[in-house]
Amino acid sequence: MTKKIAPHEKVTEQHEAIPLAEEQAEVSTQRVVDRRIRISRSTTTAEKLLETELWHEEVKIEHIEKNEPVEAGYFPEVRQEGDVLIVPVIEEQVEIIRHYILKEEVHIHKLKKSEQFQQKVTLRSQEIEINKEDT
Repeated sequence: MTKKIAPHEKVTEQHEAIPLAEEQAEVSTQRVVDRRIRISRSTTTAEKLLETELWHEEVKIEHIEKNEPVEAGYFPEVRQEGDVLIVPVIEEQVEIIRHYILKEEVHIHKLKKSEQFQQKVTLRSQEIEINKEDT
């Protein structure tokens, strides 16, 4: 069937809506108890007497000033005298001795001499002359 449209009528297009389908997925977890474990702990105490003899030692450290020169190549050893352990402490010191020695002298003499000198030279000179004219 054909429909005729008058020239003054407007043509309108019709649209049809088609519904679309959408799928959604959901993931979930569930806890399942398949066994239970029970743990118990107990502690027992017992007293026991321990006996022993305890010793302790104390030390006293003394610094004894010596300031004694030591021969070259000789170093005192650590030694024990009764209940005393002696540890020598050595310090190396440098001694600088300065001597002044006159090595040489430099003597400078002034000598005066006179001699005759002759030489031909060309000397230049300029002169200027100024004249005034009256008109």
